[in-house]
Amino acid sequence: MKKRLLALVSVVMVSAMVLGGCGSKAQEPAEAPAEEALAEPAETEAPAETPAPAEGEAIKIGVSVADQSNPFYIDIVDGMESAAKEGDELIIVDAGFDAAKQLNDIDDMIQQGVGVMLIDPVDSNAIKSAIEACDAAGIPVIAYNSPLNFEIASTVATDNYLAGQLVGEAMGKALEGKGKVAMLTYNVAEVCLDRANGFKDAIANYPDIEIVEEQEIQPGTDTALPVAENILQSYPDLNGFFALNDPSALGCVAAVESANLLEQVKIVGVDGSDDAKAAIAEGKMLASAAQDPVTIGSEAVATAYKVIAGETVETDIKIPSYLVDESNAK
Repeated sequence: MKKRLLALVSVVMVSAMVLGGCGSKAQEPAEAPAEEALAEPAETEAPAETPAPAEGEAIKIGVSVADQSNPFYIDIVDGMESAAKEGDELIIVDAGFDAAKQLNDIDDMIQQGVGVMLIDPVDSNAIKSAIEACDAAGIPVIAYNSPLNFEIASTVATDNYLAGQLVGEAMGKALEGKGKVAMLTYNVAEVCLDRANGFKDAIANYPDIEIVEEQEIQPGTDTALPVAENILQSYPDLNGFFALNDPSALGCVAAVESANLLEQVKIVGVDGSDDAKAAIAEGKMLASAAQDPVTIGSEAVATAYKVIAGETVETDIKIPSYLVDESNAK
């Protein structure tokens, strides 16, 4: 029976801040003083390499989950567990959308001697020090769900730019090419930035649709709701909401429904979750770009085994996305 170590923590909400992104973002390390930079480089040993497990020895796979309160991530973990081999161990830790906690979690898993690290970054830039720590320990890194901005062994993720395009095109058609749209984004995560860019590029094909507001939020239903309410107060003639994921889209649904504007305001999200499908079937959401989280998880673990075995792997593995709307939501 597979061993499974699951450390669940309460979700710690990261403070929202506007940049091209939001969330608690770790500070980049300060540059070395000029005189230090000019000094002769000291001789250093090559980074330690984690030895490949002996035949029959259990493999430890470290898994850093961005937010396990989201059903999407639970499905990813299910996919990972389905692909883990008998006797091997998945060490699964929930960052609770806290970038600082994620760094500490990864360091703890390094100390536990994992053979490979699977990471879905809370912040694609703030994760840098953790990647450097894995490199120093000789532990290969595989990103899943969201890309990293650093060189790693492989990335397994949905084609998120395509996902944004799909819901953008659906929005453009539903509004018959004209109207006002607001966006709730989380651009510190590369995955969410790709979705936002795909949506914007699709909307650009409809010059009479105006993006009147773009706000960075902490992803989630409860966090999206008050932001959507404020936007509706500022733009009572709003025609559409783009949300970075389905939980945030459902927060928009709650705000729009409370304002009795479901007929006027179209809402799109990304994930293709069961809750979003139900909202679409009820006419409360326009569409969602579906992902396949179970396949993302299983493919990430399958790739991890190949990396540990020294096999060549694709550096960018794309899992297809497709549109869920009223025609197929049921």
